[in-house]
Amino acid sequence: MATTVNVGLRIPSVHPTDVEAVRRFILEAENMGYHSIWVGDHVYYRVDVVDPLVLLTWAAAQTSRIRLGTAVMLTAYRNPVILAKTASSIDYLSGGRLTLGISIGGTEAEYKSLGVAMDKRVAHLRENVAIMRALWAGEDASYDGQYHQVEHGTMSPKPLQQSAQKTGVPLWFGGGSEPMLRRLSEIADGWVGSGGAPAGTFVSGVESIKGFAKEKGRDPDSLGYSKLINVSVDQSKQKAFDLAKAHWGEYYGPNFDVDKSAIYGEPAAVKAALREFGEADTPEVTLILEPSSLDIGQLELLTKTTEGLMA
Repeated sequence: MATTVNVGLRIPSVHPTDVEAVRRFILEAENMGYHSIWVGDHVYYRVDVVDPLVLLTWAAAQTSRIRLGTAVMLTAYRNPVILAKTASSIDYLSGGRLTLGISIGGTEAEYKSLGVAMDKRVAHLRENVAIMRALWAGEDASYDGQYHQVEHGTMSPKPLQQSAQKTGVPLWFGGGSEPMLRRLSEIADGWVGSGGAPAGTFVSGVESIKGFAKEKGRDPDSLGYSKLINVSVDQSKQKAFDLAKAHWGEYYGPNFDVDKSAIYGEPAAVKAALREFGEADTPEVTLILEPSSLDIGQLELLTKTTEGLMA
């Protein structure tokens, strides 16, 4: 069982984006003591998705304590040198508060438009991670890769944080397939469990990662573990369902299965369901909760629901 359960929030994607509502959500999240704020990512999508690093820079400027993260950022089709520079700058300006949750998701249209073959995305991900770490770790860095060549790269300012492996922003991999879990146990600093997966899948995923990490000679407790969870809470279970269906149905489409992919209902039932994720055998777990709206009333109710789960 996890010794510490942190509760973070992913900013719900709404369409059209209500900038003032997002601002209030971020400020209230920090005031209410949440551990972290997380954002999603797409270049193309059916609803508004603000660029994640732009959004986190904006959030960093308005906050002072709360951690900032991507859950998750689609990194394989991005230039790793520019990404390293941007992430380093955000970490530096925010006082060392950034975590990059990264993955190989995305659509064929996004990869094609950005000039990256979708069937090469794993190789791109590995190379991008190596280049970012090299630039964050030292001076006069060089890297002769399959897709990118770095010569005499010295990046300043560097990130303020020290990750599990080298100086730099912590890199947590998203996903749930065995190849991704093996991959992250080898080269990542942590895991962002996919949204929609039940608690049992998350707990068993933690066990798999720990085993893979030991095979690689790594301390599994040095890795971070988090879980993205869609949550809708209300005093009426039916209203909580309706809020969930309206919000995620717009984002994912009309076939979104609320029962399968979200936790919803009255506060006591939601709290009991969330506690199951804390059964993972690791010192610390971060639950990244995406509520069903930006409404502050929903956020206040979620805060009361998660009392006792907070670190």
